Amino acid sequence: MSAPIENTNAEKWTIEEASKLFEQALEKSIEKDYDFIGEIARDLNTYRDIFTYLVDKFPELKTLHKRILSNLEANCFSHSKTGKINTAVGIVNLKSNYNWTDRQQTDVTTNGKELNTAPIIKFVDSEDE
Repeated sequence: MSAPIENTNAEKWTIEEASKLFEQALEKSIEKDYDFIGEIARDLNTYRDIFTYLVDKFPELKTLHKRILSNLEANCFSHSKTGKINTAVGIVNLKSNYNWTDRQQTDVTTNGKELNTAPIIKFVDSEDE
C-alpha cells in the first residue's frame, strides 16, 4: 500500500542523496577540524542521528560511516593530545562516542566465575542482647 497523495511525511531519502551526505561528512572529517559527528551534522544543516538512521536504511553506507567515525575519533585523540581541545572534553567525547574506557571490560576479581559465598554471620554487641 502506498502513502496517500497528500502525505507530507513520506520518506524522501534515496541512496544517492544519502551517499552524497556521507561523502560530504567524510570530506569534513578528513579536514581534521571536527571531533564529533554532531559538529559535522550541524555544519551540513542536519542532525547527528541521521547518519545512523541512513546506515540502517542503506547498509551499503556502513563502511563509509565507519570511516567518518574513525577519522573523528583520531581527530579527537590528536586534538586532546596536542591541547587543541581540553583534555577532559576529549576524554568525555572518546568515552561517550567511541567506546573508549579506562577500565578492563572483564571481571578481574572473579575471572567471570561465581563465588562460593558463606552464610552471613551477624555480630551483636553483648550489651544489645
